[in-house]
Amino acid sequence: MTRTAPLAILTLAALSVLGAACSSDGTSSEATSSTTVAPVTTSSAPTTPGPASVTMAGQTVTTAKLRAIAAGLCESATQAATDTSAAEKTFQGTSHDGLHLIARGLQDIDRPASATLLEDKQKVEADFSNHAAGGQVAADLRSLSEVTKSSLARFTVTVDDCPAP
Repeated sequence: MTRTAPLAILTLAALSVLGAACSSDGTSSEATSSTTVAPVTTSSAPTTPGPASVTMAGQTVTTAKLRAIAAGLCESATQAATDTSAAEKTFQGTSHDGLHLIARGLQDIDRPASATLLEDKQKVEADFSNHAAGGQVAADLRSLSEVTKSSLARFTVTVDDCPAP
């Protein structure tokens, strides 16, 4: 019992000091302090860099690779409007295998999200197989890009939105 008394006294003292620092005269801290706001700037880089790598499906994957997978979807969507063959080549070469990896990683933490990612991927693959119009392929690729973005967010990996068409 004698050991807990000094700890309790120290805790109360710390709380008293913190309380005094927050507002010593009973007025709110907003009334007694001033704030300087830094100018806000925007860039195309994600606002939160996140980790350099993440573990998914038992593999360590760099966030740069995951961002490249997502960027490949955006590039493919842009190409689809005028050249679906080039869009398919970009999709297959840059994003396809990585989407399987992301889906396997999601299975461990969110099976429905994994299923949604795979369903959207299959929709894009069907577009290519059925020689869908470029506008449809682009729209489905953009949808897949959004699902991929939210999937990667589950691993604290941020990616940019695709540029507007």
